[in-house]
Amino acid sequence: MTNELANPWRNLGGGSFVLASNAARALVNIGLVVGSERALVVDTGAGPRHATEILAAVRTLTALPLVIANTHAHWDHFFGNAVFRAEGALNEAGTQFWAHAATARGMAETGESQRAEVAGLEPEMAAGLGPQTEIVLPTHLIRRAPVVLDLGEVSVELFCLGRGHTNGDLMVGAPGVLFAGDVLEEGAEPQFEGSFPKEWAAVLRKLGAMDAMYPLMVPGHGQPVNAAFAAELANTVKAGPGA
Repeated sequence: MTNELANPWRNLGGGSFVLASNAARALVNIGLVVGSERALVVDTGAGPRHATEILAAVRTLTALPLVIANTHAHWDHFFGNAVFRAEGALNEAGTQFWAHAATARGMAETGESQRAEVAGLEPEMAAGLGPQTEIVLPTHLIRRAPVVLDLGEVSVELFCLGRGHTNGDLMVGAPGVLFAGDVLEEGAEPQFEGSFPKEWAAVLRKLGAMDAMYPLMVPGHGQPVNAAFAAELANTVKAGPGA
C-alpha cells in the first residue's frame, strides 16, 4: 500500500479527529480523541498494512499511550488490532482494547472466517502469515452499563444503545462528537447482513434525539453527519434491504 493515509485528519474540535475512509478501498473511518495523558483510537482498519498507515497518521498528532475501541466485529474495524497491541507493548500498561461483549464473542467466533474478505487488500492477513496478523480480541468489555474513560482533561463515554447493525454496536461519545461505527452509513446504503432492522431503526431514532449532546456524528463510512441524518436513516433501515 502507498502512504496515502499520511495525515488526512479532519479536526472535529474538542480533541476529536477523524481519518476519512477511502471509498475506492472501502476502508473505515478512524476516530481519534486526544487527552492530556492518553488518546483513544476508534477502530483499527483492515489488517497490518492498513493499521500501520493508521498508526503512523496517529503519531503525527500525538505520542501519547493509546486506548482502542472496536465498534463492532466486522473485519474492517478490528483486523488492525495486532499492530496497535505491538505499539502498546512499548509501555508498561500495554494497550486496552474496548468493545461490547457481543462484539468480543463475534470476533472470536468469526474472525478466522472473515480473513477471506481481505485477500486483495491484505494478503498477509488473509493467509494469517507474517507479523501482526493475529486476531486480537478485546481486553475490556462493555455490557449494559456505560463506561467513562478519562483521557486526561477529556473524557469519552463508551455505550451501547441496543442491537442494530450488529448485536454489539459500540458508541464512543466525546465532547460534541459521537463515533457511531456502521450504525450510521453516509454515502452508501446501510449494510443489512446480520443486522436487526427494527431494533436498528430504534437505535437511530435515539441518535436522532441526541443533537444537543452530539451535534456531530461520525459514521463508520462517509462524511460526518448530524442527528437529523440519523433520524431520517431510521426510516430507511426500518423498511429493510431493497426498500
